[in-house]
Amino acid sequence: MVKLWERGESTECYGYPRPGVSLATTVELRGAQVRGAVEVLARGLQGGNIHAGFTEMFASSTCDQMVTAMPDSVPIRAAWNLISIWIAAKIDGVANCGFHEAEAWFNGNSRDVEPRLSSQVSAKILCEAEQMLDSLIVSPEFRHLLPYILEAYGPGSRSSVMKDPSTAAARAAKRETGVFYTPSDVADYMVDHVHQLYNGEFLTAKVIDPACGTGIFLLALLRAAARQHGEGFSRFNYITSCLHGFDLSGHALDAAAFLLLKECMTEVRTRGIRPRVAWQSIRRNLVEIDSVSVDTLPYADTRSLLDLFSNPPPRLKELFPEAPEGFDILVGNPPYAALGARSDYRLLASRFASLRGVRTSPRINLSPLFVEMMWQFTKPGCNSAALVTPLSVAFHSGVQYQGCRHAMSLNGGRWQFAFFDREPHALFGEEVKTRNAILFRTESAETPKRGQAADIETGPLRKWTSRTRACLFQGIDFTALGSVDMTTGIPKLGGTLQAEAFMALRRTHHRFPTLVLQFGKCALVEAVTGDDAPKVFVGGTAYNFLNVYRPTKLKPDESQSLLSESPVHCLHFMTEADARAAFAILSSRLVFWFWHVLGDGFHVTNWLFKIIPFSKQSFSQEEFDSLSRFGNVLWEKLQSHRFISMNRGRLTIGFRSLACHEERNGIDAILVKAAGLNEQVGVELQQFVHENAVVDSKDNRRNHVKLHFNERSID
Repeated sequence: MVKLWERGESTECYGYPRPGVSLATTVELRGAQVRGAVEVLARGLQGGNIHAGFTEMFASSTCDQMVTAMPDSVPIRAAWNLISIWIAAKIDGVANCGFHEAEAWFNGNSRDVEPRLSSQVSAKILCEAEQMLDSLIVSPEFRHLLPYILEAYGPGSRSSVMKDPSTAAARAAKRETGVFYTPSDVADYMVDHVHQLYNGEFLTAKVIDPACGTGIFLLALLRAAARQHGEGFSRFNYITSCLHGFDLSGHALDAAAFLLLKECMTEVRTRGIRPRVAWQSIRRNLVEIDSVSVDTLPYADTRSLLDLFSNPPPRLKELFPEAPEGFDILVGNPPYAALGARSDYRLLASRFASLRGVRTSPRINLSPLFVEMMWQFTKPGCNSAALVTPLSVAFHSGVQYQGCRHAMSLNGGRWQFAFFDREPHALFGEEVKTRNAILFRTESAETPKRGQAADIETGPLRKWTSRTRACLFQGIDFTALGSVDMTTGIPKLGGTLQAEAFMALRRTHHRFPTLVLQFGKCALVEAVTGDDAPKVFVGGTAYNFLNVYRPTKLKPDESQSLLSESPVHCLHFMTEADARAAFAILSSRLVFWFWHVLGDGFHVTNWLFKIIPFSKQSFSQEEFDSLSRFGNVLWEKLQSHRFISMNRGRLTIGFRSLACHEERNGIDAILVKAAGLNEQVGVELQQFVHENAVVDSKDNRRNHVKLHFNERSID
């Protein structure tokens, strides 16, 4: 990712979380007057001529659907657009800027065009809204934050609800529609990398964002194009000829058009184009439509299904004739929401592999369908695409996700995957604590063709702190795996040594269940009875280590506490020796790494025990006896690394194995040898656990984690 100061831009970039700064809080602080003024104006825009005035000012070939289908929402949308006009005029230097003056500026100060909206609002309401905006400082920070300030829902996150319960409605609406706008550093990284991957002419490439919102990615694309072209670059021509978007929200598309207009206003003014005419030219490329309903297949392929529908789905090349074979570049952030109840489900299932064989349900997730758009909406043989999605695309075992990954494997091209944890900090900020994946896909003459097995390049599950976020995107690289079937999951691997170890473990026929007498779950109370049965317990969640322990007892001062109601995994064994050896295997760094590679880095579910690539037959009797002894010694040592945590008044017990270096070194050495892995894998595992736990070694706030490690432990 190009550093801001290397771009010749301000070293301050306000569109992403920074140390001690919440993006959502900053947006609300800088944009509260805007939201307040919108509410005031909307009260005044209730007259009978509002619809006609709105249509005349903002009509284009693609932006009238909401006016017709949802007339009750026109006043609020008109209010937002008036505010957006005012902001654009203010930025363009209009003196004594009120709503009448701003609307006149938008119309090119033409005497033959009367103000159509502000003239329908009472002077009192106009004055009240203008007074709210008088204190607004149109600073560089405000301009950077505009894509978020113009977002319709307003503040609505877990943290905002804790501080202000009145934001719960906005949060619920965001969750229902899956609206989480992308931090600008994420968008810039994705666009920069797509630019590197694309094998054609970037400056003329036709681009689509299938869920463009207020235009975060479109703005990033414009910045990237301007950097490449340099002096003499026509921003207006690039925007109107290359940038396209879909979204369900007409308001979001209007806002995106205003933001893009702001970026090319100097040129628009120089060329004598009225701002309204320029805005409409931009807005025609932004289509208010449900992306999943846009068809890309020839009608003959779905004729039997189309006969069931009176209105056939819109075609991509009919919406955008300038891209008859598909778009050159696709980039975006799909909604993290459910598909919902749909009458066209059978038609969608004929187009999307991620819906085939899936029982119809409103809860089906939307994001896998957008992943399939990465090749459905793009030009065969020469394209590049990027999406940021939930991490579940890599590990979810549901039929929908397996169908999506199977289609990803069989449609050629080259995939690259970057994975991001939610702790210590999250990609979308602390307000939206999600684990994410950024998916890149490219096609060129050198990549497999559609219908062939795709090439795969992957990466580890990355963690960072607010201190290191600025460097996060500069250090992302990828490890080649070749043509690996992704159907069951996408491994998260860092480097060739890890990749070779994973592929070797994947090939083995040995599996952990042959060592176990019985799998199950039990209440925590069953694990603390102190019995001597050959059992091993594993916590249902993990982070820096798997919480593996043997039957134990509560201490006297803990016995009066309410125990956690979350069940724990309970594994029964034939003998105590088997239980000790299994305890050693489950406590190893290798199994922790294997879980991390295939899971989400947090939940510990039954699949782990089924796929651990070791059984009793993996070892000689001597090796198995050594594992059993290590298991016994490790359990004794873990008594001094026991801890408890309280959550909502209920106690959870844990045993932290991070500092048990000697025992884990011995266990890993046995496992590495038994699996026939490179001896250096043991050192790699030590480094992996250290980096995963410490994350930022220069952050003194993490000293409590660093105490579990020393130089000898990671040599």
